[in-house]
Amino acid sequence: MRTGRTLFPALLALVCLSCNIVKEDRELCPCNLTINVTGAPGDVRLMLQSRSFVMDEVVPGDTSVTWRVPRPDIRITAVCGAEWSDGVFIKEGGECPPLYLGVGRVGTDAENVTCSPPLYKSYCLIDMHFNCPPGWKDFPVRLSGNVCGYGTAGTPVRGVFSCEAEPGVEGRCGIRVPRQTDSSLLLTLGRSWTFALGEYLRESGYDWSRPDLPDVEVNIDISLTDISFHIRNWSHTEQLWFLI
Repeated sequence: MRTGRTLFPALLALVCLSCNIVKEDRELCPCNLTINVTGAPGDVRLMLQSRSFVMDEVVPGDTSVTWRVPRPDIRITAVCGAEWSDGVFIKEGGECPPLYLGVGRVGTDAENVTCSPPLYKSYCLIDMHFNCPPGWKDFPVRLSGNVCGYGTAGTPVRGVFSCEAEPGVEGRCGIRVPRQTDSSLLLTLGRSWTFALGEYLRESGYDWSRPDLPDVEVNIDISLTDISFHIRNWSHTEQLWFLI
């Protein structure tokens, strides 16, 4: 009887120890993470990271891939349409690349997990259509602002942005700009006329906080005395005092 009383606690302790070992092993088991990028507009660079794991690979934009990753969660950065080097940074004089971007975390505390990282359209094409008097010569068009790209968190980075174009034969030109954080975007025509395009976009109802940035068309009518901006159902006219 004495031996039995001694043996029972020992067996119970052994069972508890076994449960702890099994629990610890399950936590260390990797997760089969399937990442679906079907529908992406091009190849997607996937960067996965946790405290003990790093993976960086480019996959086709019409497929899904499965990797074994650690638990309990992992950070995913998905980039399409641009080069990524701890962010996307636009050189002065260039326009924003056709960037689709998603940054976030996904829970991997299971044997199998499937996710579709969102790839948000992170640029706006400002398509400008100029209607000028007959005989006007071509003139440069420049957009400038205070956002020069995106950081590792996927949020806009403040810095100098400046890109110049010239209207084509049909009086059109387009410049891609990154997500704006305020209304400071400026439009300069020729070498001297500067207009508060950021304010015009805000007054027309354009929303820079939308996950997917829509493109916008700006119709610009120029006469010898004034210039008019038309964005959606909004219009604004200013007088001109000298020629370009």
